[in-house]
Amino acid sequence: MRKTRIDFEIPLVFMKEGDAFVCFSPALDLYEHGTSYEDVYDAFKRKIAIFFHEIVKKGTLEKVLSECGWMEIKNKFTPPQIIGRSLESIHVTV
Repeated sequence: MRKTRIDFEIPLVFMKEGDAFVCFSPALDLYEHGTSYEDVYDAFKRKIAIFFHEIVKKGTLEKVLSECGWMEIKNKFTPPQIIGRSLESIHVTV
């Protein structure tokens, strides 16, 4: 199989949950966890590599990215853009 290089920039969210670190990509709906920021970032990069390897191997790259909200512009896929970020107070009566 011919190797293809895929270059892109995606927003990542890093969170700390207790002793664990979590990395989340809203553009791919992928999560990873680790014991440190560096650990979770490295693990997430490996996960993305496996993710892309599998969807390219299956021939579903365009379909999967489109389902995740990516747009193809001039033969290049662009992830959905985060348009805002806020911390909201939500009140629920149960």
